[in-house]
Amino acid sequence: MMFLGIIIFLIGLFLVFDCKNHGLDWFCFCRRDDEALDILRERYAHGEITTDEFNTMKNIIS
Repeated sequence: MMFLGIIIFLIGLFLVFDCKNHGLDWFCFCRRDDEALDILRERYAHGEITTDEFNTMKNIIS
């Protein structure tokens, strides 16, 4: 029974650390690095910010 717990723990570690190294966003629970840029694009698409504001904020993020 302890062996099963160790296996589950190791699989969990793999999922957490491997996704950060390979960018497997669809496969892991870690946050994406470009989440801020996605939010900025959504705000621009909804008309909440102007083109100039979008470009300025995009340059700051990048």
